[in-house]
Amino acid sequence: MRSREAVVQMPVLQDVGAELLRRILDALPYPIFWKGEDLRYLGCNAAFARLAGLANPDAVVGLTDYELPWRAGDADFYRSCDQEVLRTGEPLPEFEEPVHDSTGWQRWTQTSKVPLRDERGSVTGVLGILVDVSSRHEAQDQLQMALEAGAAANRLLKAQVRERESMQRALATSEMRLRTAVRGARMIIWALDAQGVFTFSDGGGLASLGLVPGGLVGLSIFEHYRDNPDIVRQARRALAGEAFSEYTLFDGMHHETHYTPVFDESGVLTGAIGIATDVEERVRYHEMLEAELERTRGQLLQVERLATLGTLAAGVGHELRNISTVLDSLRCYFTECAERGIPPDPEELKELGWACEHVAMHGRHLMDLGRPGKTRVERVDLRELVAGTLAMLRTAGRIKHVKVSLSAPESPLWLEVSRTRVEQVLLNLVSNAADAVEPVRDRPAEVCVCLHEDVAAGLVCCRVEDTGVGIPEDTLASIFEPWFTTKSPGRGTGLGLPVVRTIIQECGGDLSVESQVGKGSAFTFRLPAAGPPG
Repeated sequence: MRSREAVVQMPVLQDVGAELLRRILDALPYPIFWKGEDLRYLGCNAAFARLAGLANPDAVVGLTDYELPWRAGDADFYRSCDQEVLRTGEPLPEFEEPVHDSTGWQRWTQTSKVPLRDERGSVTGVLGILVDVSSRHEAQDQLQMALEAGAAANRLLKAQVRERESMQRALATSEMRLRTAVRGARMIIWALDAQGVFTFSDGGGLASLGLVPGGLVGLSIFEHYRDNPDIVRQARRALAGEAFSEYTLFDGMHHETHYTPVFDESGVLTGAIGIATDVEERVRYHEMLEAELERTRGQLLQVERLATLGTLAAGVGHELRNISTVLDSLRCYFTECAERGIPPDPEELKELGWACEHVAMHGRHLMDLGRPGKTRVERVDLRELVAGTLAMLRTAGRIKHVKVSLSAPESPLWLEVSRTRVEQVLLNLVSNAADAVEPVRDRPAEVCVCLHEDVAAGLVCCRVEDTGVGIPEDTLASIFEPWFTTKSPGRGTGLGLPVVRTIIQECGGDLSVESQVGKGSAFTFRLPAAGPPG
């Protein structure tokens, strides 16, 4: 169908008046041009001239599209459309095409091209009108970009949803496995908010306490366990921001409890997480081990005591042999007096009494040394224990050739200890000191036992000091190891000092040593003072 412009003839347009026609065309905002049959421009309006970068519309006359700032490919396209109109004599329907202006900027135009005819109706040229639709194209491009971006975002969102669903499934599976593991293990896990209210509770250990998973949620730990001070104390520590572990006895069962405070990103405490593990079996095994260890300690104490007894008994046996000689001589004397019917000499009777007294004394010492190391605690005066120990050692001949002095206060030094165990400590320390001074020849061989009370510390102290050979520095760290000894074979078991330290520690005291080669050693033990009886 032809447009109305197709039958307009140039002569009619010319009758209007060139000046008026020019003004009308230049006033239009749309670029308009017209070409002849040779496709050379016959004219244009001001808008087209500006598009082509021309000074005025008249400058376009006689030019071809190749002489305007169009790209070669675009010019070929324009001319092919013009030729189609000239060939068919039909207008081309509106179509969109790119147009690059004189600055090189691409615009999109909606172009209409119709044939120009003369008074006889013959086609003599082409009239074209361009409507700038660049803004619409830009809007379409932006819309397309938005659609593409939306599609991309939608795909990303779908992928994120799938990933999230996958993560949720994995999380649910992990949570199920964790719950299964937690409920299968003998442990309890719980969470508290900042006020100490349970927000979570689970674990297989709940059943042993008569609880079910989640049964504590919503309850205050301070109210629910107000009768258990240990649980309340632990919760307060955790909600004060402290992470810790400790053992708890709850309903007769031992648990190892771990608390971890929880903070938000700004560092504010929001609650705490607790985990309790049933360690009843571990505690039972530990108690069994402690009992076995205590039995072994007792055996070591007795072994060391018997070793000491063997050493001292040899000296006591020598003294008894000497006394038996005296007794045998007195026996012969008294027999002779009886046969002669004369009374015995009073001095000889005194000698008999002395011998009998010493035999009894040696017997008592041997009995004391040989009795088992009872652990019965009793109130004793350390001065009396030291004096008795030194008497035993003198009887056995262990300190016969050593000068032993005792320095003690006039008032009693009361202890609440096992008498036999403290005696064993003193026997070992003084015997070791006597052995240490035995090879000394360049100075007096002396052993000094000094007793005093540290009233401020509440301790009774005993220092056994000798002028012996001393202990090398590289050996000093090993003297408390079992079976370690610097004595010659047959003179020591290597158990004396380890046993001494064990006894002192079990009595609540401590043992220290100072030594210098060539000058001597000093062992000091301190025990808690018992105070006067009353």
